[in-house]
Amino acid sequence: YIRGAALRYQLPEALVRAVIHTESNYYPYARSRVGAMGLMQLMPSTAEYLGVTDAWDPRQNIYGGAKFLRLLANRFNGDMVLV
Repeated sequence: YIRGAALRYQLPEALVRAVIHTESNYYPYARSRVGAMGLMQLMPSTAEYLGVTDAWDPRQNIYGGAKFLRLLANRFNGDMVLV
């Protein structure tokens, strides 16, 4: 799923892996104190905005998180430090 999402949203695969590692340490049922969910730690409102219907589903979570990173990359003109 990671490679597919990185390719689909034209992101470095290493970036997607790093976000997952940092946010959830690859634990698909991670939940933060403020309610962020899953591998990419999507907030429920963000997940809904991204079209993610099941934030616990690894595929949906990864693709939704990668889509969000792409939106940020577009906003910041590809500057991965700002993303």
